Amino acid sequence: MRALLVACGFVFASSAFADVDSRLAETGRAIETVLAATPQPGLIIGITDRQSLRKVIVHGYADLKTRTPLKADSRLAIGSISKAFTSIALLQLADEQRFDLHAPITRYLPWLDIHSKFAAMTGHDMMSHTAGLPYYLTDSASSRFAGLELKTFEPTYAPGTHWQYSNTGYQLLGYALENIEGSRYSKIIQRRVLQPLGMTSSSSIIDDAERASMTASYTRWPYDGKYVEAPWFEYTAGDGSIVSTVSDMSAYTRFILNRGVGPKGRVLSERAFAALTTPVRDDYGYGLWIRREDGQTVISHGGGIAGFRSHIEAHMEEGFALVFLSNGGIGEPLRKWVTASVAAAFADHPAPPPFTPERDPLTANLSDYAGSYGSASEPAASRRPKLQFAVVNGNLTLKQAAGDQPLQRIGIDAFRVAGDSNDNQAYIFTRAAEGRVVQVSHGAEWYVTKEFTDPVASSTHDYSTFVGHYVYPGPEGPAGRIFVRSGELVGVFAWEEQLFTQKFVPLESGVFRMGDEDYSPERARFDGIVDGHAQRLTISGVPLYRRETQ
Repeated sequence: MRALLVACGFVFASSAFADVDSRLAETGRAIETVLAATPQPGLIIGITDRQSLRKVIVHGYADLKTRTPLKADSRLAIGSISKAFTSIALLQLADEQRFDLHAPITRYLPWLDIHSKFAAMTGHDMMSHTAGLPYYLTDSASSRFAGLELKTFEPTYAPGTHWQYSNTGYQLLGYALENIEGSRYSKIIQRRVLQPLGMTSSSSIIDDAERASMTASYTRWPYDGKYVEAPWFEYTAGDGSIVSTVSDMSAYTRFILNRGVGPKGRVLSERAFAALTTPVRDDYGYGLWIRREDGQTVISHGGGIAGFRSHIEAHMEEGFALVFLSNGGIGEPLRKWVTASVAAAFADHPAPPPFTPERDPLTANLSDYAGSYGSASEPAASRRPKLQFAVVNGNLTLKQAAGDQPLQRIGIDAFRVAGDSNDNQAYIFTRAAEGRVVQVSHGAEWYVTKEFTDPVASSTHDYSTFVGHYVYPGPEGPAGRIFVRSGELVGVFAWEEQLFTQKFVPLESGVFRMGDEDYSPERARFDGIVDGHAQRLTISGVPLYRRETQ
């Protein structure tokens, strides 16, 4: 009888397994149809359960110039997903009583000198992004000098009181790991994480030797939205230096689904895994997001570096995980639709409605911007036109009494006068919540349509000295356009398919706090005034220099 029950149980389990495979095959065909109509260089999607990789979907090219197809074993950088790998190694050391998460980090980095009136930062603070450190120091990233550069940085809040994402913190954690182990970060992660998880095709260093075994990566040219090869740079720090494959990353997500257990046993103790995946503040643990969604726990993280984009998420109770690896971008609406489709396949629920692509912000219709814009200080009903835009011969055109000025797209909702011109300020348009364009900024000048009814901030500041285009002269950027909107100084930093906008709050002459939060540690300083214009913008120690052309 027992043998019969076992046999029947085996038949039932196999049948259920086959049913999921059948549904995933159908889901995969629907996803492939959508991807075929989605312009992007390449995307690999891995779908796994707790036991094995169930399906891989491969779309696009590893190299657009040679039209080399992407393959299931193609190697791509995973960016910030690497952070949790650093945390895993440190949690192992904590279990070995070689790393105290709550001791000052200077115990492991004695050369680190941060002047602060608050309690000392700990590993726990840095691992949970609650230390209050700057986001990213482009000029010294992937170098121990990033820590030395913090000598001029002063935290704005006590560790643990706020959440502020910091690549800088994880770089320092990687150096602490090296000091404790007396070895290179890449070798430590290989021995402590990659090998135990069976991630044999992965490495934890992005250097010139690795480049030949990786796909090319791409970013979007802001002038027309086409994909161009992203600048290459080496990277070896603990916040984002891992290169992997979809099979290996699926093994990593199975480690998460199985709560710290790898193919040969525990990689993290139960206590350490709980610490890794327990939110400390704002749904963030130690290098992982942990959220509740429809009553279920979802553990996730994204990453991006040098044109590569990645995302993982493990649905803990539902028992499946997804890996997205791209060499040119992953649109969030598409990723969410794919996830919903896979979840439906595992649960044997109806598939979600067909995917509908959203408006591409880099190729928005020129008619979106056409119309009249006047002063926000005047009542909407009697607002007199100050700027008039129209679409003429296929170009967005600024209508002027002295003659029409054709404009050239230079980014998301941003244009400049085409050709050589003395007008070197961008025309930056702003949309209302529903997507309609209602504002345009031109340096220190700001105009709105009659449909704009939001309250206008009053300001007595003259920001004309600071507006303009500032660029960091290196492959990672950043580049920012600084302008006035609603009486406030604003910076827009563009990334391929979305805008990152920062408000600049004045603190003292030429010094601003960046961000809406009053606890933000990021500081912007303008200096080098020539002919009434600042020539340098320093963001938390990183220098950007004025470009007279947009």
